[in-house]
Amino acid sequence: MTLLTVDNLSVDFGRGAKALHAVRGLSFSVAEGETLCIVGESGCGKSMTSLAIMDLLPRIARRSVDRLTMGETDLTRAAGIRAVRGNQMAMIFQEPMTALNPAFPIGDQMTEAYIHHTGASAGVARARAIEMLAEVGIASPEKRLGQYPHQLSGGLRQRVMIAMALMTSPKLLIADEPTTALDVTIQAQILRLLRDLQKRLGIAIIFITHDLGLVSRIADRVVVMYAGTRVEEGTAAEIFDKPRHPYTRALIDCIPQPGKTERGAMLGTIPGVVPAMVGEVRGCAFRTRCAVATPLCDGAIPKRRAGSHSWVCIHETSPVEASA
Repeated sequence: MTLLTVDNLSVDFGRGAKALHAVRGLSFSVAEGETLCIVGESGCGKSMTSLAIMDLLPRIARRSVDRLTMGETDLTRAAGIRAVRGNQMAMIFQEPMTALNPAFPIGDQMTEAYIHHTGASAGVARARAIEMLAEVGIASPEKRLGQYPHQLSGGLRQRVMIAMALMTSPKLLIADEPTTALDVTIQAQILRLLRDLQKRLGIAIIFITHDLGLVSRIADRVVVMYAGTRVEEGTAAEIFDKPRHPYTRALIDCIPQPGKTERGAMLGTIPGVVPAMVGEVRGCAFRTRCAVATPLCDGAIPKRRAGSHSWVCIHETSPVEASA
């Protein structure tokens, strides 16, 4: 059953010819209990997408969307987003040290939203915070409630962020690169924790990352973004076994693949940089970095299905499509 629907989402900064189009006509959906990974290079609009869904964009940003719903709730209406955000839909931010308020103890920050949404007493909220800290594997949770963010390690702060997000038992959890600032050991622990929590609680997860290695381990479906728009979508197996868009293939070529990449072999690279998304955007934004671009890529790119569950933005005559 579909939990979240995003249809034709755009996020712009400024107006007119100098407007920056951070997100351009993005559409996707998330089913109950599903893990959807949104991947792409830095600057492709992943974090702006998550902030637009949560209605946490900077004031200078303008959001437009044809449909943004969670179940039957319209998230474009103020009453709808207030009822859902922090209650049925929660977010783990990219950097817990800046997301947590350094002036307040962990306990105060964890209980605030719970009291607001449930009307519970301070005692009940404190008990819930202790329960959730224990749920995410933090020892001595009662002691941790009185500590400040600077007194915790990076891994503990990230676990606190996860516990805070789960306080109200949300149906959807948005994780914006939650392992970026952590070492590989802590990364593995956080990923294992999220998978275990999802199995036990049945929550859906939108996992935002640029690390395809993480995606291969946790994703049910994958949305590949480039320059603010979706270029390909499919199951994790479809994306990794049979990528259809040149950008998706280039991303996969940049990571070592067990059993395929020889020891000492050079990994792939993508030449150039992500284009500045200022002013009018024509054709395929990836065409200037693409090894198989054709003159057709300068014009409108068809958006179509490329399989039973896939979606790809590519020309039928593309060499990549022909060889797939």
